[in-house]
Amino acid sequence: MNILDCTIRDGGYVNNNNWDPDILRTIVSSLSTAGIKYIEIGNNFGLGAHRLFDLALNDNDFMNICMPCKGNSIIGMWYWGAYGKKEDMKWFKENGGEFVRIGANSNNAEFAYENIRYAKSQGLYVFCNLMKSYAISRYQLAKVAEEIEACGADCLYVVDSAGGMLPDQVAGYVKAVKEFTNLHVGFHGHNNLLMANANSLAALQAGADFADGTLRGLGRGAGNAQLEALVAICQKARIMPNNCNPLELAEVAGKVAGNLLVKGSTKREINVGLVNFHDSYTDILEKTSAEYGVDPEILMAEVCKINVINPSEELFDLAAKRLKEGKKFEFVPAYSHKIY
Repeated sequence: MNILDCTIRDGGYVNNNNWDPDILRTIVSSLSTAGIKYIEIGNNFGLGAHRLFDLALNDNDFMNICMPCKGNSIIGMWYWGAYGKKEDMKWFKENGGEFVRIGANSNNAEFAYENIRYAKSQGLYVFCNLMKSYAISRYQLAKVAEEIEACGADCLYVVDSAGGMLPDQVAGYVKAVKEFTNLHVGFHGHNNLLMANANSLAALQAGADFADGTLRGLGRGAGNAQLEALVAICQKARIMPNNCNPLELAEVAGKVAGNLLVKGSTKREINVGLVNFHDSYTDILEKTSAEYGVDPEILMAEVCKINVINPSEELFDLAAKRLKEGKKFEFVPAYSHKIY
């Protein structure tokens, strides 16, 4: 099994991708020295996104800064089809990149199929990260995994985007993919309920080949699994070699990430994990709750009864109107509703 570090990519949500080049060199070289084999670099939007957003560093900058420091580690980048072009993956491979992580929502993974095929044709190791995996059943996810395998992907990632899954759920999803496919399996957890490390351990003990971590848990919202603690946990569980040094990782975490992390989950972050809300919809939530004069936390829960993947403004408005009338939706599994 392997721990994949995504401090640089996920940390971009915390510092708005404003990385100091010397800090990037320290992160990559220190991770490599401490025994982390897979390192994801780049901005949080992925390959090619620098053409659309005002970012401090472009893809070429990240490569020029990080590649000379990688030692024996393997370097990869994130890819999201809405922001990048397929040719960006070709460029990445030609400049020394070795793996790509292609994102897709769990309910429309076909969005990634063509990109998976192309990335594989370029000789990259291909991960497909099924974001908001909890929004579909284990069986549905396993069937999607079959399609992803047919496209040539090497690894399917179960992703707890809202940080609301529990260890037995994570293990169930991992086992389902393992049962239906020959894919490697990974797990990416968020820490809204402070379960990211426990969930990562559960995934690995259920047969996952990869689990993600970041220094000090740096990442979007409540953060990610804390890399240095996760390595120590895995060593205590005797599922990771002792040549990966958690104390070295903890030391570098203090240097590069200590002043960026707010420890613990706030009321909002706990509610996000509780109802499986994706915090990219926070602006719509706040706007609608203010407009209708309803509690945003209750509105969040109502919306997530219907759609946890891509709730529309129409759904926010409907839920808010119902709350003003003293009405609530019945609870049903979110993946069974595709109206909104």
